[in-house]
Amino acid sequence: MTFLEKTGGCAARDPEGESLGVGVCPLVLGECVQGRLRGGPHFLITAPIPLESRAQFVADLSLGHVVVEPAFCVKSRAAVQQYLESQGLPVSGSLRVETGAQSSVGFGTSTADITASLRAAAAAWGRSLSPAAISRIAIAIEPTDGSMYPGSVAYAHREGRLLESFGPLPRFLALVALCGDEVDTVEFDAERARFEYPAESEQRLLTAWRMIREAIRSADVRLMAQAGMMSAEINQELLPKPMFEEIRGAVDSLGAEGMLAAHSGSLLGVVLDPDKADCLERRDRVARFLEGLGLSSYEIASY
Repeated sequence: MTFLEKTGGCAARDPEGESLGVGVCPLVLGECVQGRLRGGPHFLITAPIPLESRAQFVADLSLGHVVVEPAFCVKSRAAVQQYLESQGLPVSGSLRVETGAQSSVGFGTSTADITASLRAAAAAWGRSLSPAAISRIAIAIEPTDGSMYPGSVAYAHREGRLLESFGPLPRFLALVALCGDEVDTVEFDAERARFEYPAESEQRLLTAWRMIREAIRSADVRLMAQAGMMSAEINQELLPKPMFEEIRGAVDSLGAEGMLAAHSGSLLGVVLDPDKADCLERRDRVARFLEGLGLSSYEIASY
């Protein structure tokens, strides 16, 4: 296993001879499950996908501060500045962030950008950061996903705390559509913090959590997608998605396994089992159905 595979970062020398660090972090396809159980923290269960954010950091002492490109990646810059200060390292260098997908729709781009940036800054100085250390920095900036941890995890996204590590999700194929507009996740999270799930919904969320655990243990795509659909149904009350009911009602007739949704975004993925012989036929059927609803879709395959 390479240094990059183990830590998400690696070091090199740029053409000018400066120390260059590279960091990566996977994006997520919304969440498998998200909610809150009475007396416990707000939680989410991550759904990592092969798309990723990538960052480069050049430790350039001549700058005297951290500059970031694109300029709107202020959260990533703040995270790097905080890390360098905490380590007694020069807060000086250039950070470049390449986000792997559209932001504010449910791919977890903010967390992935921050994580990749921190890994790049650490690598530039010949260091690495544990997922827990990244989590502590990220949560000080905003509520965060758990994508700094490998595989699928249950994560307290308002506290920055790992709750359970599951391992890789079953292999799946998803047809992803955007059902609504961009969502300001920080503003929405403030609203979600005041939301109380009914006791029946809490019980269903607990069931969905257990289903994800078993789906990963048994590599059962349908069980995972059914848990995701259950969670999406519950959270539809909190953040309604246009066309959700139409898509939910057609899942079985389309031959799909279920759905994964962004609980604080607008994306919705109709999940298929890639190991079924007629998967491509089902994929085309789902794509035509979404097109008939006026939704364009694109394909994402899991690891």
